[in-house]
Amino acid sequence: MNPAGRAIIKPLHYTPPHEEPDEEYPLSYTTGRTVYHFHTRTKTARAPRLNEAAPEPWVEISQADAEKLGVGEGDLLRVESSRGSVEAKARISGVKEGLVFVPFHYGYFDEAGGCGPDGHPRAANELTVTEWDPVSKQPIFKVAAVRVTKLSGADGEPSAAPTTAAQIPQEDALVQKTADGRRAGVSETRR
Repeated sequence: MNPAGRAIIKPLHYTPPHEEPDEEYPLSYTTGRTVYHFHTRTKTARAPRLNEAAPEPWVEISQADAEKLGVGEGDLLRVESSRGSVEAKARISGVKEGLVFVPFHYGYFDEAGGCGPDGHPRAANELTVTEWDPVSKQPIFKVAAVRVTKLSGADGEPSAAPTTAAQIPQEDALVQKTADGRRAGVSETRR
């Protein structure tokens, strides 16, 4: 609608999240992207380099929250809101204390019912509030109040979260660096 063809930015006053942490759900939850995948991975999961860099979801929590919960890198966690749950391995990162992050790329594309091959629910947006932005009408899949429960120990296996971007682990020595997988090689012949 802008004659110059550019977007029209509509500023608004700050409004707090539709759901704040409380005694039952004491942590803030947010979903987001990893650099290796796009939306539900219908294409990026088929690209060996991208899929091997981030093959499954993870739960990012701070070092302080991990200590309070008795959680270590790679422990299986359940993140639960009043609407649903996600189960994935822990990545203890530099995320803000009191905040839990889960990438939204995993879920229904993987298996029926939003579960992965291991049978654990992994559709991150199932935990969020069903609300829409009043101007753009985009769904608000970014926030919720949650609780985190440790389901089992890591058994020596860290999460498969990448070691790049925001997912840099707090205990670097425990986690293998993200690199091209062995199946990622490509050869080309020109005639």
